[in-house]
Amino acid sequence: MHLVASQAQPRKTSEPAGSAASFIGTTLVVVFAEADEISRIRKAGSGPVTLKPPYHLGEEDTYLVLPDDIGEEIVDILRDADADLLQEALRDGLLVQGEVRRNVRGRGMVLDAERVCSPADALAASPYAANVTITAGSDPVRALNRLPHVQCTTLSALVDDEGLEQMLRAEDEFIGCTWRAPASAKRLSDIEPTYAFCRRIDDRRVGIELALFREDEELVMVLRPVCISL
Repeated sequence: MHLVASQAQPRKTSEPAGSAASFIGTTLVVVFAEADEISRIRKAGSGPVTLKPPYHLGEEDTYLVLPDDIGEEIVDILRDADADLLQEALRDGLLVQGEVRRNVRGRGMVLDAERVCSPADALAASPYAANVTITAGSDPVRALNRLPHVQCTTLSALVDDEGLEQMLRAEDEFIGCTWRAPASAKRLSDIEPTYAFCRRIDDRRVGIELALFREDEELVMVLRPVCISL
């Protein structure tokens, strides 16, 4: 595919911490908790959430808490393009701003939630974190991968040529791999692929609703990282 792209235009608005839009375009570390714990904190709006292993800390104190019965199967859900299970994960999961600490009452870790938001609500209510217009000027894959908020792993990336082409060719939605390590890059052979959920907005625009990255056993997600215009 021979496409070129203009410089990405990032979203410039400053959102209040904990608002739906504040979770867009930020690194969300994926952690796990029992469904009842998530339901309780969703209703309360704040408070401690007892996490299930594996435990990971987010530098930005922003998390996607998924039910532990989904757990790391979120990778399989995206890989297998299971739209129903993906919607279930977004419905039952919870976006949380807070800090992770050791559980003083026992083993394990606790996430002290300061503010929470439904992933579905954040996706429905928020603009994309950036806009990239494909036109004469530069390489679209490079433009997308250089967006600051998708550089959340050391060696993987948001898209490659094949992944971008699949997204742009989709008539309605695309769920699947958008980047994988080149076969020729032996040093990257152990690097996990990137998966994404994208939807066609209209004839000239495709929005990436979420992207999931994995590195060193840690899962991180970015919601609505970019809208691609043709």
